[in-house]
Amino acid sequence: MKSTPKPIHTHWRHGQSDVLSTVILIAVIMVVSAIFIVFSMVQFGNEVSQSSIEYIASFLTNVADDIDTFMFVPGAILVYQLPNTNYGTYNFVNSLCNISISAASSNVINEVSGGLVYGVPPTYFSLPPGFSTVWRGSTFNGAPTSSLNDFSLIVSYQTRVLMGTSMAVLQFGYGNFNGISYGTYLVMIPRVMVINGTGPSGIGYVYIPVLNLVSNQGRGKLIISIQNISSQSIVLKNGGELKISEVCHFGNGVKPISSSAVVVGNTVYVTIVQIGVGFG
Repeated sequence: MKSTPKPIHTHWRHGQSDVLSTVILIAVIMVVSAIFIVFSMVQFGNEVSQSSIEYIASFLTNVADDIDTFMFVPGAILVYQLPNTNYGTYNFVNSLCNISISAASSNVINEVSGGLVYGVPPTYFSLPPGFSTVWRGSTFNGAPTSSLNDFSLIVSYQTRVLMGTSMAVLQFGYGNFNGISYGTYLVMIPRVMVINGTGPSGIGYVYIPVLNLVSNQGRGKLIISIQNISSQSIVLKNGGELKISEVCHFGNGVKPISSSAVVVGNTVYVTIVQIGVGFG
């Protein structure tokens, strides 16, 4: 009688299958863990970048507050330690805003101002193109607002008490600004302040702050200096009007923002404040 041979590798095959299953399970766990770590790092980077924007917006608001306080003090110098967020960069853009004053269809004054910029690369954090918010500079009292409809580059008063803000801080979403791509960026720009005269025989006032880059030696400190204050009077004949306009450009994908106002009065005094912005 013939005997049927018995398999001699049964236990070995079972052991091999168990080891292979364990290896596959470990590999899956490692892949899932890697995906989770990458996602967590991206999410952490987004949250930190967004926090840096909020932090710098608060910093620029404080700088703007100080400019309001010292704007009419010739020679005043304000020095700040630039916050280092490791996620964004500071820049200054020249020829950002055009300010003009005209009387009887003739330009009387033309000024060009730059703006202070802080932006985050799109690799760290990005907001949709077309996004905008006003951190400082709403039409009524300069408080934050989410709508550009509540924002004006020109602040108009009916009294001689300046209650508004000479600087605005805006935020925009993804875009290319002055040749640099940002996921989102902040801009601090000047606002013109206007006080109407009390009728055709009254006296009106216009205050124009202008930001100029004076030094670009580093990114450790921000230096604000009141360089020069000049004033001139414009006499309006026969109840004429003085027209003021300001137009600012904020890069590709953002429509230029413009504002205008009219000043009446027999005489209008125009004061131009040259403000230096330096990096050290």
